[in-house]
Amino acid sequence: MLDKIDKIFKEKPGQMEVIKLLIRMGISVRNKELYLSNIKIPYSSIAKAANVDRRVVASTIREINRDDELRFFFQNLLPAGPFLRAVAKDMGYMCLTIVPYEDKPGILAAITGIIAKYNVNVIQVIAEDPRLYPQQKVYIIVERDIPGDAISEIMRLDFIKSLEME
Repeated sequence: MLDKIDKIFKEKPGQMEVIKLLIRMGISVRNKELYLSNIKIPYSSIAKAANVDRRVVASTIREINRDDELRFFFQNLLPAGPFLRAVAKDMGYMCLTIVPYEDKPGILAAITGIIAKYNVNVIQVIAEDPRLYPQQKVYIIVERDIPGDAISEIMRLDFIKSLEME
């Protein structure tokens, strides 16, 4: 679907910003309306968040509704739920923010394998799609602090560009 989206919107940067925002937030398009789960979202809110004019949002929605595949995709798009990164510490959790050099298979498996080896429970994982975010990040929320040896092992993985702990 992302290839089709790229093809349709590549020459329309404002509309592409709207599309990326809708996908990142899980905002669905039902007929001419925008919804975050069952909450109706005004075009003006999307326009402000995407830094475009409200008319760009309206034209993006019209374009989505013209294509059966796009319409089906955006009608069925759902939000992923709460992202705990900003409140992890308040909940007694720790958040690892990992920037890989490139997107490739096995990143999550390697990192979570090391975390599991040290008997630390993973609460949440959010992996950003590199086609939607300029710098892909992987966020791993864990139930408690990770031992230094585990952090050292993770940092030795050849695909890890950087790691932050919050």
